[in-house]
Amino acid sequence: MWENSRYFWVVHCKNHWFHARKNLFFRHRIPLAETDALTSRPAINCRFRARCDECGKEYMYKPSEVLRFEQEPSERFTPHPLFREEGSGANPVVAEGPGQKN
Repeated sequence: MWENSRYFWVVHCKNHWFHARKNLFFRHRIPLAETDALTSRPAINCRFRARCDECGKEYMYKPSEVLRFEQEPSERFTPHPLFREEGSGANPVVAEGPGQKN
């Protein structure tokens, strides 16, 4: 039911070849943080790194690639450092400034 739904901020893993072997029509979602159905996307002003919980690859993502999705968390889920509530800004270990490219 709707009241039992759990929502997460996610990005799609960019390792398409690995995930396509399991399901050609499915894009693997990397959960970043839990949210609700109404909260707007966090104000992130830089690209950031996220590691896939399934294939282990790490890629750079733009703030516009962050999506809200209804799903159940994995048993090993830990929030991404950039999305943790106690953080007051971008974490320099996981964020990239505007002049840097990877």
